[in-house]
Amino acid sequence: MLTLLVTNSLRLSQESLQTQAVQRNTELKILFNAALAAPMAEHDYATLNEILTEIRRGEGIVYMVLTDRSGNKVASAGWDEPGALPKSNGNLDFSQTSNNHFDLAIPIKLAENTYGTLSYGLSSTFLKNAQSHLLQQSLLIAAIEIILSFVLLAMLGYWLTRHLSLLTKATASLAMGDFNAVLPVKSDDEVGVLTQTFNVMSAAIRSRIDALTQSEAQFHAIADYAYGCEGWIDQEGYLIWVNPSVDRITGYSPLECVAIARFPADFAVAQDRDLVSRTIHSALQANTGGNFEFRLQRKDGEIIWIAVFWQPIYGPNQEHNGIRTSMLDITERKNAEMALQRALTDLKRADEGRQQYLNEIEEERARLLALLGVMNLGILFVNANNQVKYYNPTFLRIWMIPEDIELVGHSAEEVLTHSTNKLSRPDHFSKHLLNVLETHEVSDSFEIQMDDGRVVTQLSYPVRDHDGRFFGRLWIYEDVTRERQTAEQLVYLAERDALTGLFNRRRFQDELTRLLSDSDRHGRQGALLFFDLDEFKYINDTFGHRAGDSVLIRVAGEVAVLTRKNEVFSRLGGDEFALLMPDASEKDAEILAERIVRAVSQIPFRMEGQNLRLTTSLGIAHYPKNATSAEDLIAHADAAMYQAKDAGKNTWRSYRPELDASREMVNRLTWNDRIASAFEKSLLRLHFQGVYYTHNGQLSHLEVLIRMIDETDESRLIMPGHFIPYAEKNGKILDIDRWVIRESISLLASSELIPSLAVNISGRSFDEPTLPHYIAELLKEFNVAPDRLWVELTETSAISDLHDAERFIEALRKTGCHTCLDDFGTGFSSFAYLKHLKADVLKIDGLFIRDLPNDRDNQVFVKSIVDVARGLGKKTVAEFVENAETLNMLKQFGVDMVQGYHLDKPQEHHPALVCLKADKISTDIR
Repeated sequence: MLTLLVTNSLRLSQESLQTQAVQRNTELKILFNAALAAPMAEHDYATLNEILTEIRRGEGIVYMVLTDRSGNKVASAGWDEPGALPKSNGNLDFSQTSNNHFDLAIPIKLAENTYGTLSYGLSSTFLKNAQSHLLQQSLLIAAIEIILSFVLLAMLGYWLTRHLSLLTKATASLAMGDFNAVLPVKSDDEVGVLTQTFNVMSAAIRSRIDALTQSEAQFHAIADYAYGCEGWIDQEGYLIWVNPSVDRITGYSPLECVAIARFPADFAVAQDRDLVSRTIHSALQANTGGNFEFRLQRKDGEIIWIAVFWQPIYGPNQEHNGIRTSMLDITERKNAEMALQRALTDLKRADEGRQQYLNEIEEERARLLALLGVMNLGILFVNANNQVKYYNPTFLRIWMIPEDIELVGHSAEEVLTHSTNKLSRPDHFSKHLLNVLETHEVSDSFEIQMDDGRVVTQLSYPVRDHDGRFFGRLWIYEDVTRERQTAEQLVYLAERDALTGLFNRRRFQDELTRLLSDSDRHGRQGALLFFDLDEFKYINDTFGHRAGDSVLIRVAGEVAVLTRKNEVFSRLGGDEFALLMPDASEKDAEILAERIVRAVSQIPFRMEGQNLRLTTSLGIAHYPKNATSAEDLIAHADAAMYQAKDAGKNTWRSYRPELDASREMVNRLTWNDRIASAFEKSLLRLHFQGVYYTHNGQLSHLEVLIRMIDETDESRLIMPGHFIPYAEKNGKILDIDRWVIRESISLLASSELIPSLAVNISGRSFDEPTLPHYIAELLKEFNVAPDRLWVELTETSAISDLHDAERFIEALRKTGCHTCLDDFGTGFSSFAYLKHLKADVLKIDGLFIRDLPNDRDNQVFVKSIVDVARGLGKKTVAEFVENAETLNMLKQFGVDMVQGYHLDKPQEHHPALVCLKADKISTDIR
């Protein structure tokens, strides 16, 4: 019996320990899965390693290895052996273990998704030790029992068996899932300790399971029975959880939805798929909620409307974990909206039909009253007996007839007797009226001059019935006073300088052409006077552009008084003036020149407390004595002006060929023909140089540069510095500017992949008011976005003619083009002009860039330009970047864009024009 008792005790203890090991392993599975599932789903391998290490610190875990779905090891603790992991037998029978631990494995799951497998070794040492210890105690007790007495052995066996029986039954109940078993502690021996441990373990497991059960029930109560489809999309755009409502809305199960790569975009109809993808991507980048609607195709093929609402999801440490989406089926609402729209459409059609029926009843009356009553034309309808049948309010307003006077029924002759205004030529009007009444045809437009200065046009239309019988006349009056004034003002603005009111360069060219034509036709002579103000740049730089403007206005007013009515006085730009004298002898021109020089020198100016006197240098060229064409006459008058400057200024000179026989004059005359020939023979070419962003080396845009092919040697290119100065002198620069602009816009239109282009505009174009309109029309004609065109203007030209430059830049900005102030910094006082010149970009003059690393003053100046530009919201460009050291320094200063030979050289076939990326250049810049 003692042997049986010992054997039975060993068996029961082994079963209890076996059950305890199983229970412990079950608990560990839950804990392991709870601890590892979330980091495993987020691929947070560092956290996984920390968790495994922390778990293994406790007793009983030999090793832990975590692998992903593909079997790759992602985290481990206590396992350093090479080769494959031991195969999990799933058996916790410690009697069959040979290595003192059990090799086990469990899957790691979250929301029914398996993310990997945890392999671990559960120590069996404590079980074996407990068994061995129990065996020893039993044998010792058996020996003592045999020695003492059979009765004592029997009682002790019964005592031990009774407690072990209760523990065995409780253990069996626990193994069956009954966690409510509580054993009374009736002794302090090992069985009592084991009983206490069992009770604590049972209570802990019961508490944990109750909490998990309650939490799971609450979660499913909220998520599973939500009206809409609730989902969780991670930062990568993958759906990681969705509630069962998705089946009701889409027809797809949650598992099918999670398996979809792009949810819900892959369920959208083809037309909405890109919209859904873009919106979900934007939602993942945003930190606020939003919503959108799209059409979804259910699993059964039905198309429904879905409204999606999203909110960002953040973890306990405010890390962004994706977005929560709520999808609602709004098909019924959409159908109701469409039904309502159809109903409104039907109602509108019915109303239109009713309105059409009413219109047919009184078609003529309603049409006349609706149309004539709102017209800005004065309408008077008289019948065949010349009696008034209808008039509108505009007729009363034009003729200033009081509204309380009733004209219907009166004769047309009586109508004008009520007018409070008088005709300036009543006899002329009466004659025209009689001529109109004699015929039943449409009259010509007749202008009526009023005493108050207004101009009213009159038209007469006979009115006939369907059979062609005349039954009345319609008189139409329109007050065109404002239109005439506007037209005259536009003509004035197109021909006048905005600052001085003198004729501008355009009108000057027209008058010069007319003068030469008349002189050739009638054999007459004429003269051209050119003059500018000596040291005028000093006034602008020292006292500012407002002072310079006031000087120009004063000089223009003083000289205008000296000119005769038939003489044309013009401002060509800046401080340059020209005066055409038709039918003037050489003596007449010289007398007027002397008077102009003397008048300018006697004008007193007071600026900032200083009294100043300005002088002028004037040149005279006679026609046909000194020239046979307009270009030559301008060139000779300009040369004579510089002869006056060479003579000491404050004087005038008539053109003398012997003083202008230098190579410069020969070149000027030669270049006139060469430029004209270049246009005729298409010898002008465009070259391009890249402008790059400083911070990343990417191409911003290309600057357009003009070249001319040498007519005598087509392999040689002529740089713009050789012919542009002469083109500016003879006016050809305006044609060159337009040619470059048109070619550039045409190139932009050839491909959307071509980057933006920057074209240079001459200062002579400032007084060309039609140029911004010309640019706008070209952009519209070629369908090119205006922001792809940059227009560059030199700072010196802009400041010398600030008023025109300000107007010109503003007109360009209205077209949508970018504007750039080139060669900025040539005069430090120009900082003040940035307030008036609203350019988008400042291009720093290359004078300050060439030796930047070695010139401290230039560094300070460039940094100042960048700071001022940034403060005014403008970008900066540095040209002439010729080495890496200069480029790095410009990066430090914060310059936005750079260009120069270090980056690339001007070339006709730039890589960007054939849509090639400048990868090598970008790498060099970085």
